[in-house]
Amino acid sequence: MILKHTFCRLAFVLMTVASLLACDNPVAIVVKPMVNADSLINVAHKNHDYNRLLELADTLQVLGEITDIQADYWRGYVYQRQRKMRLAEKYWYQAVNAEIHGEEGLTYYAKAANRLSGALLLKGEYEATMRVAVPALDKMRDADYRDNSDFAYLLVAVGCCQLKLGSPSEAEENFTKAHDLFLKTIDSDPCRANYASAIAGLITITDNYLQQNQFNKGYDWMLKFMELLDEYEQQPNPDADFIDKQRARLNIYLATTLEGMGRAAEAELAFDDAMKSDYVQTNEGKLTAINYLMSAGRWDEAAKNFEILDRQIQEYGVTMSMDLIQHYLLPKYRANVMAHHNDAAVAVSMQICEQLDTAITLMQSDAAMELATIYSTQQKEREIVQQKSDLERQRYMAIVIVLLLVTFTFGLVLFLRHQANKRLRVAYSELAIANERTKESLRMKTSFIQQMSHEIRTPLNILAGFTQVLTSPDMELDEATRQEANTKVLENTERITELVNKMLELSDASSKTVIERNDSIKVIQLAMEAVNAINSNGKYTIPVDLQMGEGTEELSLKTNEKAVARALGLLLDNAERFTKEGHVALKVYKGNRTVQFIVEDTGIGIPASEAEHIFEEFVQLNEYVEGTGIGLTVARSLCRRLGGDVVLDTAYTAGARFVMTLPCKE
Repeated sequence: MILKHTFCRLAFVLMTVASLLACDNPVAIVVKPMVNADSLINVAHKNHDYNRLLELADTLQVLGEITDIQADYWRGYVYQRQRKMRLAEKYWYQAVNAEIHGEEGLTYYAKAANRLSGALLLKGEYEATMRVAVPALDKMRDADYRDNSDFAYLLVAVGCCQLKLGSPSEAEENFTKAHDLFLKTIDSDPCRANYASAIAGLITITDNYLQQNQFNKGYDWMLKFMELLDEYEQQPNPDADFIDKQRARLNIYLATTLEGMGRAAEAELAFDDAMKSDYVQTNEGKLTAINYLMSAGRWDEAAKNFEILDRQIQEYGVTMSMDLIQHYLLPKYRANVMAHHNDAAVAVSMQICEQLDTAITLMQSDAAMELATIYSTQQKEREIVQQKSDLERQRYMAIVIVLLLVTFTFGLVLFLRHQANKRLRVAYSELAIANERTKESLRMKTSFIQQMSHEIRTPLNILAGFTQVLTSPDMELDEATRQEANTKVLENTERITELVNKMLELSDASSKTVIERNDSIKVIQLAMEAVNAINSNGKYTIPVDLQMGEGTEELSLKTNEKAVARALGLLLDNAERFTKEGHVALKVYKGNRTVQFIVEDTGIGIPASEAEHIFEEFVQLNEYVEGTGIGLTVARSLCRRLGGDVVLDTAYTAGARFVMTLPCKE
């Protein structure tokens, strides 16, 4: 369901940003010496004369009529309007990192932080969004600059990131604060711009809950959205086009939510109401409608609406990444497969192959930039060492001249130089070791990227082959063969999705965020579900033997069931892949306020010297065994964020034995 919702964020967030641009007064505070400069900017802004606005930003900054923050904010605004998002982000970053002077600077700092957070959130870069939004909120609180829509929307951005990163209670708290602040700004000035900002914020909140399949929460925020829209309709001279668009989006959200809650008939009625609007006939409206069409299994209509997706992505200047392949192209492929549009499915599969190469190239470029940064830092360290050595030499030469103790000072200098050279050799030795580690890290990352490319291309080739068979006019297939082909297509689609999800899971492995522990579950249930999942998987040949220790059958955990199941699954999968014969066992024992899940096998084993190394990212001791080198990293990360840990028992020599410890309630 997340795939169905997420691709629509492109249209939703861009509309949110557009609504923020609709404010009648782009500068809230005007300082008298800058009246003329602000007037010129306001005229260019209202006339949508972006070239003029860019020229004014450059000229007025040179003349000192506007601050650096103002100039960078307006440059970012122009480039966003021109769909040059990288340039827009560059100047907004400069604005939020510049020195703030007075209320004018604080106003434009808040605007730049708001827009930069929105752009990063649109791309799914949640940690980057938090690094911008959280410090911005702190600065605005310290300056008592909170009663505005920029502060409210930054709260929404932080809440969306918290919801995505597994902190729903903190997210709900920030959403509620943002909602109260939106209402406060409307009470003080009920203009269309303030209503548009508030509605954009509620749309973002609702959409993010639907992405997480939290339909009841999404429904509650949708009611707030509906209430606000009804209130706006009662205002004098409301904008009819704005109401048509928001009412259509409200009905599409309602249809999607009701479908997710199992109320299909009501969902269809809500969608029919949405289809009566002018907005649904636009490209943006068609993209929004796909959300419901896929959730309702109306594949033909979804596939038809997807035809304008490429045009929209090109218009918004989106650079394809692994995240966008997962959220946009895979749902498009699935819709065409389920609608039996085989030619279109083949075309999308080829597009995925092409875009995959682009995404992998970008990942490799990021790795190269990271290595270049490391080398640059090491160069600076070498320069500092050299400077210190020069200073010491000069100091001891001065002692020789002043005290005229040539012999003694000469000997002392020789001794100190010897010590300095010794330290320098040690420093260079440590630097050489660091360089080797860096090269090894880059090699493992490159190997991982190449392997994942191969893993994804294999099912894509299978899908393309089956699709060509199904679409061949000369090929006659009986129903059983056709059904088998359809099954293979769906299996490999799921395989691609699993691989992309696994890659995205890697980014979460280094997270320090504590996972919510709100599930109360029996230990035996967790163990049996993990064993059954492995034993029922056809690719494993050795059945897992479950052994429950004394007192564990009635033992309960207060934890996160999904995270524990994932960690156990990764450990059992690791044991199965490295064990060709013998046994694989899951043993459960009760400790002092803890429970131990011991995964034991009779496979190739792990040297004691590698006990910690194997938990690092991309590490594969045996490169000839299928795997990505991130399973143990993710398993340990999940357990530590649940208050436990995963370690290798080096005393066991018959294979490998991993001990996963979790806290339990008595």
